[in-house]
Amino acid sequence: AKEFEQVLLNVSSGDKLIGCAALSAAFINGIQAFGMDDTHTVPLLMPVLKLSYNEIISEAKIKILKSINTAGGVIQSLEQLEQISGYGKPLLSYHVQGAKDSKGLADLGLVEVEKGDRGKISARLTTLGKLLVSSNSLTRTS
Repeated sequence: AKEFEQVLLNVSSGDKLIGCAALSAAFINGIQAFGMDDTHTVPLLMPVLKLSYNEIISEAKIKILKSINTAGGVIQSLEQLEQISGYGKPLLSYHVQGAKDSKGLADLGLVEVEKGDRGKISARLTTLGKLLVSSNSLTRTS
């Protein structure tokens, strides 16, 4: 593998959707991104996130995201997630839905939660959640 001193990502070429996706990827992975001004002569540096998702998300949340991904990106119930992840339902509920003092995976935009009959919860990885799980930025393992 080649080693580079610095990686720069040009997010100004392509359509707006591709540029947005490229900027999001740069943010998630802590890569310096830049665009060009209206004259296409002056590069405009975008901020690099000082706090990556890897630092925001606890080890338990990382394991839960990876467990949902292993299940095909969707879980039908907390019971299913309990079997896959090894965490109990109260802890899963806390990490997925969050609480007053802590943002859950849903609050962070990494999963979409649907409440069904009798409080049954299903969850699906969002595009951002899938991107995060598939990137190399989640390096911690439990």
